Amino acid sequence: MNKKFSLSMVIGVLILLISVFSIKSIYLTAKPIVDTAQVHIEQDRATLEGIIHNTGGKNITHYGFRWGTSQGLDQEETLTGTINANKPFSTTIKGLREGATYYYRAFAVNAKGTAYGDIKSFTVPVKYNAPPVVSITSPGDNLIITQGEVVEIAASATDDKKVKAMELYINNTSKKKADNGLLNYNWDTSAVNPGKYVLKATADDGVKTDEKTITLTVKEDLKKVNQVVVNTSAISKIAAAPTKTVSTPSRGVNHTNNSKYPKLSKYNGLFGQFYYRDTSGGRIEIDPQWIAENIVTIKLPGINRYVQVHKEAKDNFIQAFTYIQNGTATINGKRVSLLSLVKTMDGTFVPRHVNWNPSKGLSNHSWGTAIDINAANHFRYVNPAREPNDPNYILWIKAFKPAGFSWGNSYSDSMHYEVIK
Repeated sequence: MNKKFSLSMVIGVLILLISVFSIKSIYLTAKPIVDTAQVHIEQDRATLEGIIHNTGGKNITHYGFRWGTSQGLDQEETLTGTINANKPFSTTIKGLREGATYYYRAFAVNAKGTAYGDIKSFTVPVKYNAPPVVSITSPGDNLIITQGEVVEIAASATDDKKVKAMELYINNTSKKKADNGLLNYNWDTSAVNPGKYVLKATADDGVKTDEKTITLTVKEDLKKVNQVVVNTSAISKIAAAPTKTVSTPSRGVNHTNNSKYPKLSKYNGLFGQFYYRDTSGGRIEIDPQWIAENIVTIKLPGINRYVQVHKEAKDNFIQAFTYIQNGTATINGKRVSLLSLVKTMDGTFVPRHVNWNPSKGLSNHSWGTAIDINAANHFRYVNPAREPNDPNYILWIKAFKPAGFSWGNSYSDSMHYEVIK
C-alpha cells in the first residue's frame, strides 16, 4: 500500500510540475513593451527612433515604424535582425514635403503578437525650400525717362529648385509672363501719361513666390510740347501771311543731311537719338554730326586699350576698368586678379542692328554704351548658383555692377554689359 501510494504521489507531482511549466509558458509570456521615441529632421527626410523595453519573454521577430500624413499610418518601415531589450532602433524616411505634418509610431512583434508605442507627430520646417530670388537687371531703379522712349525691361530669378513661372506688372497690370527664370519686355511709353510707375517682377517655384519692384518716372516730352507750340505759332503766321514758308522743326536732333540719313533712332535716355541710314549686313551709318558731338575716345585702365564710347558713359567705363585693374577674386581657394579674367573685349561703339539683323531694332552699341567681354563662351545664360566662378559673373559683381552697368545675362547674353541712364 505504501509503495503504491508513494508512486502515485510521484506521478502526481510530475503532472503538477508539467502543468505549472505549461501554464507559465502560456501565461507568463506576453507582447513586447515598445516606446515611440524622438525624431530628427533634416531637409526632406526624418530619422524616426523607437526602443523596446521588454521582449515579452520571446524573441522579437521584426520591428519598425508605421507612419503617414494622417493617424491612419498607411506607410510601414520594417526592420529585422536580433535586437535586445533597451536598445534603440531607428529608420530614415525620405521625400517629405515642406510644411507637411507626419505621424508615426514604433512597433515590435514576437510570437505573442504586435505591440505599439504612442502615436507622435512632427512638421517638416518650411526653411528648407527657399523662395526664388528675383532681380530686375534693366532698367535701374528710380530711372527718369522721356515720354515716347522704349524701356527694355529685363528680369531674372534663381531658385534652389526650379523657377516655374515669372510675371511682369506695371502699376499692377500684368504685361508679360514666362515659364522659366528669364523675362524680357520692351515697354513703349509713347501712349502712357507722364508720372511715376512701379515695375514689379514676380517668380514662383511651385511652393513659394518672391517679387522685386523698382520705380520709374516718365516725364513729359518737352520737345514735342515745344514742337506743338512752334507749329501752332507757324500756322498762325501762315494764316496771317500765306506766302511765308515755315521750316520743319529739327525735333531737337542736329542733322546734316535729310536725304542721306532719313531714319531717326529711338530716344535712349541721356544718350539721346540720332539720324541714320542702313548700309549692309545689319550695319548702319550714323549722321557724322551726332558722332562728332557725342562719341569720345578714352583709354581703358588695366588693358590700356583705346575705345570709342558715348561722352555720357565714359566715366562708367573708366570706373569699371579701374575696378578690374585693381581688383581680385578668390576662385577655388586661389586669389586671382580681375584683369586676368578678361580674355577678349569687343565693342564698344559699333553702329548696327541687334544681332546684325536689319529686321530688329538698333543695338545699344550704336550709342557707344555697351561692351562685350569673353564673347567666345558667353552668348548664353550663366547660372550664378551653379557657376559662381564664371569670369563674367565675377566681373559683373566686382566691377560692372558697381560702375552702373546692366548685364545681358537676363536675356542669355552674358558677354554683354551696358550703361543705362
